[in-house]
Amino acid sequence: MFTSNDSIKFMIAKTFFSLAEFKNYTIKNNISYNYHGKDTIEFNYINKGNCKVKIDNKIYDMNQYSYFVIPEFVPYSIIAKDEIEIYSAYFLIDKKSTYKEFMELLTKVFINQDEEMSPLLKTLENEFKIKSLGYNEIVTSIFKILTIKVIRLENVKGQRKSYWPLDSLQFSIDKILSSEFNHITIKELAIRLNISIRDLQRYLIKNYNKNFKELKKNFKLEYAKNRLEYYDDSIEKISEDLNFSTREHFCYFFKKETNETPLNYRKKRCLKQSNIKD
Repeated sequence: MFTSNDSIKFMIAKTFFSLAEFKNYTIKNNISYNYHGKDTIEFNYINKGNCKVKIDNKIYDMNQYSYFVIPEFVPYSIIAKDEIEIYSAYFLIDKKSTYKEFMELLTKVFINQDEEMSPLLKTLENEFKIKSLGYNEIVTSIFKILTIKVIRLENVKGQRKSYWPLDSLQFSIDKILSSEFNHITIKELAIRLNISIRDLQRYLIKNYNKNFKELKKNFKLEYAKNRLEYYDDSIEKISEDLNFSTREHFCYFFKKETNETPLNYRKKRCLKQSNIKD
């Protein structure tokens, strides 16, 4: 179990979240009752089994992969006949930094079903156990992704898209394209973000000043620069990673964008780093 002795904080749309507790527990043939106070939100995810959840005197059937978010001052109870496994995260929120529409959306009672959250939560549990190098950054990043994912899934139910925090949308776009720039299409990206292709195109032009094709090219270029500057990958290896048909094709692309060949780019950066060390 994680407690607030460690500092896990993140911000979405000027709203600060501070993780107070994270735990994975089981309930069998029992009723678990919970209630919490001001400026708090609790995220619960059913990782295994079926149960009923009573929220504000309304009863909901929960299956595996169902989740629900409880806002401040809302009592709830979990009624389980068979054994269920639950992931639970308890957040403190700095409401002084929030804007109204975002909080109106987030402090609703959410009930949805999404099995993609399961591996993320299992990764969180593992990170809290081993606390390896950089775990704080990993945990913070995963919690931010989970929170954004909950918001997006709920918007599919009919909420106005203007509710979506713009910085969270950009965070998701950057996260996806930084690892999937080679093969993802604009249609696939729009589906992942739960917005229309037209809305996505407008957002890219407004916030990146680039269309989708240009943005993918930019991520390709940044990947190549990173591998050239900080790694020993061969030009052939980088070309293959970026799906160029030949080494020459990659070199042509790189020089066209930077006015330098890949080898000259690497030599200059290596020399610069060497001078800094000296």
